[in-house]
Amino acid sequence: MPTKTLPTVGISDKAFRYRPAASTDIRKTFARVKRELAREQEQRELQASTVVHLVTAIKNGK
Repeated sequence: MPTKTLPTVGISDKAFRYRPAASTDIRKTFARVKRELAREQEQRELQASTVVHLVTAIKNGK
């Protein structure tokens, strides 16, 4: 059963900005999301790498 996607911001919230469908570019939206996801993945990998280096340094007594 598909899950229902709800808006993250309510229409009465000051952060809400109406954008007509005709003025959106889905390609730009997908490209932006793809960049954001890649950036998050890179940060997770960097954190994991840092932890591995710290654990290795601790084991080696440095």
